[in-house]
Amino acid sequence: MSSRRWSVVDLMTSARLERLGGRLPQPLKPPLRRARDVVTGRWPRPLAYWRLGRAPEHPVTYTDKVRWRMAHDRRPFLTTFADKVAVRDHVAERIGAEHLTTLLAVHARSADVDWSALPREYVCKASHGSGAVVLVRDAAPEGSQLPSSARFVGWDRFDVRPGPTVAPRLWSLIDHWMSMNFEYGPGRLPEWAYRDVPPQVMFEELLAGPDGGVPSDYKFYTFGGVVRLGQVDTDRFGDHHRAYFRRDGSPSEAEPDIGRPDELPELPASWGRMVELAEEIARGVDFVRVDLYDLGDRIVFGELTNYPGAGSSTWSPPSVEVELGSYWELPDLAPDERA
Repeated sequence: MSSRRWSVVDLMTSARLERLGGRLPQPLKPPLRRARDVVTGRWPRPLAYWRLGRAPEHPVTYTDKVRWRMAHDRRPFLTTFADKVAVRDHVAERIGAEHLTTLLAVHARSADVDWSALPREYVCKASHGSGAVVLVRDAAPEGSQLPSSARFVGWDRFDVRPGPTVAPRLWSLIDHWMSMNFEYGPGRLPEWAYRDVPPQVMFEELLAGPDGGVPSDYKFYTFGGVVRLGQVDTDRFGDHHRAYFRRDGSPSEAEPDIGRPDELPELPASWGRMVELAEEIARGVDFVRVDLYDLGDRIVFGELTNYPGAGSSTWSPPSVEVELGSYWELPDLAPDERA
């Protein structure tokens, strides 16, 4: 099978498995992940490190450059960017603390959480990985609950209503997440930047978009501090859709790998301002993706992503890969910054 056809099959089958996984009971999700790994050609840990080491030494495309960074780039600021607690200082220094979420608490273990001090609605997330988020809100789907056991939970996202079972189940989930390291897991290539991030859990204010629901996610791909591509994710905890735009807000030819909308979403009036903020946050950095939220009355920082797609993204059409790769000038790393 040709590599191009395999990429299409990979993309379609993986998306189907992900949608199926969202509807399965928690104990069935690990075997589904393993099935997905076989289908998409991903490997167990030893083979994953070997595979990553085969990243091209002189990459051209965007995804190859992501893999090059994962394999070789050991600059300390990548760890800061991956740390959801530590990165707040960087963002506050660049664009001001008014663009940060309200931080309710940070803890390294569930025993330290003062549950009585938390509001009825809030967000709980692990600071040392991607995913591992719990939204506790009245508008969550009826009957939604956290799993009774954290044993089979990975870096999953949950959307639940407040209730008496939330605290004890979240207690168990927090300690489970604190025992995990996001640097590597089955089905992923190693992501070095997470290796030394101290495991902590954050409690933040619950954000609401202009319509009162979960706000749309605006992700800006910056190269040398310049936005070259914008990604808009809507209804991430429901009917998830994705679309791509250029810096000026015109539609990009990039095709989303999940949930292509019938009609492109209307960009908010704050698009230009979000571009400016993303570029200020990313100033002086060869590449980073900056995630922001538009709440109507303010723009809020989400996170920074060093390795979007964990080096396994498939872009369509292929020309997008080449174009994005052309914007990324790889750094000359010092000996102590290179693996």
